[in-house]
Amino acid sequence: MNLHDLAKEIEAAQRKKRLEARGKLWRPAATTATDLGYRCLRRIVYHRTVPERAAPISEGLASIFEEGNLHERDIRRELSELGWEVVESDVHFRDDRLEISGVIDGMIKAADPTSRFGWRKVPVEIKSCGGDPPKTEEALAGHWGLYGRYYCQMQSYLFLLEQWEGLFLFKSKQTGLWTVVPVQLNLELMEALAQKAEQVRDCIKAKTLPKRIPDRSECPNCPWKDTTCHPEESAPDPLLVAVDRELEGQIVRREELNPWRKEFAKLDKQLKERFKLTKGDRFMCGDFVIEKKPHGRGVRVDFKRVAEKAAEDEGVALETASPLEDQL
Repeated sequence: MNLHDLAKEIEAAQRKKRLEARGKLWRPAATTATDLGYRCLRRIVYHRTVPERAAPISEGLASIFEEGNLHERDIRRELSELGWEVVESDVHFRDDRLEISGVIDGMIKAADPTSRFGWRKVPVEIKSCGGDPPKTEEALAGHWGLYGRYYCQMQSYLFLLEQWEGLFLFKSKQTGLWTVVPVQLNLELMEALAQKAEQVRDCIKAKTLPKRIPDRSECPNCPWKDTTCHPEESAPDPLLVAVDRELEGQIVRREELNPWRKEFAKLDKQLKERFKLTKGDRFMCGDFVIEKKPHGRGVRVDFKRVAEKAAEDEGVALETASPLEDQL
């Protein structure tokens, strides 16, 4: 076997293994704490009743989930090395009345002079992230997308574990550094989440479907969008679209950015052509590294900041880049 075939075989083996680990059909017997973070109740009902109709998971998404598991194991080990013992891992729980279930990543042993044991267990939820995560509970609670769903997930964990507070531990995929955010049980939000769980439970028992969310904000990434739900076949209320302030803000911002699109495309092409015609594969200019790489039958030119490139090459982040004259 030549090295080219070997390389392809190794790539294919990893992709197959990760896809198989995440591609198994699973029909949850209860609404997961993770799903409660979605605004669309119909999506939650589909997950519990017709999981087989979901669009197949992609190789990339399956690999992201597996990477999360690897990061989680590393974080538990490092927590113990730093002196915070993980006394429980993958703590399962379920509420039969609300039909909610979940698995929190761990409970750590924290000093507590008010306890008769001198310590207490603190719930910890571990997440890896590519960018900068929210650094406060307020930022988490106010986040519209993924981090907002994480916050709802943690609220369910705290409620069902009968805990008043817990910790989010976000690990940067670039630097490995942690951002740890304390979170308290939000009873008002938990009441709203419990009502959602009750609606889902009742719909499943009655074999009915909840209404679609009118703004379609969660539809683009829903696995049941094209296979079961078909939201485009049911028009939303035009009045609701007309008064959607968030949607209006996004449209306004789109218009603000539009004039810069042509200028960016022109300048991007001009710069890349210049480096394609310059002998060499790697250049530095100020705080940027420019690299030329084979791409199909041509050449691709990448622009990255020094710190970003250093983190990519070495797995560490540079707080500040050295001046160009120091590197020559």
